[in-house]
Amino acid sequence: MLRKADYSAPVFVAAALGLFFIGGLLTTVVPPLMDKSWAKPFENSDAAKGVTGKLQPYTEQQLQGRAIYVREGCWYCHTQQTRTLLADTKRSGWRGVDAPISTPDEFVYDSPHLFGTKRTGPDLSRVGGKYDEQWHKAHFRNPRDLVPGSIMPPFPWIANNETEFQALVAYMQTLGRAKNWRPDNDYEK
Repeated sequence: MLRKADYSAPVFVAAALGLFFIGGLLTTVVPPLMDKSWAKPFENSDAAKGVTGKLQPYTEQQLQGRAIYVREGCWYCHTQQTRTLLADTKRSGWRGVDAPISTPDEFVYDSPHLFGTKRTGPDLSRVGGKYDEQWHKAHFRNPRDLVPGSIMPPFPWIANNETEFQALVAYMQTLGRAKNWRPDNDYEK
């Protein structure tokens, strides 16, 4: 059969597709079926810091903010996953501490997942708690006031609608806060 694959395009394509599907099954389908921890919420257990906690389901306000995030298309430009790349962990870090990579157990309450389509804007996977409400309001009104050169369009209708603004900020404040990785317990502030 291998000799035929050298000289026959249909046999080669069939062999390549067969290997592709076997590899896909072994790397993307089988692991979540075998490792049930992927479906359990993330739990913190840092005894050295005296910190324990568990990922909580979204509140009604946070769900409303998530719906606004989807409606406005934020996930088209912003991803929500810190990849295993050193640049990602540094970029998503806080005060010199590299951010931990994203793990499946952080997303058990997300349906659908909002990992994003590409990184036109910065990754938001660890943005929760980095900026206060006033910063977010100014950023939604005109992003270039705070980030010169930003290509993000302004969203003044969100900044001017207190209910929607509070909901969106409540959702964004949840992003990445399940893991206790920031120095001086800054994830609580």
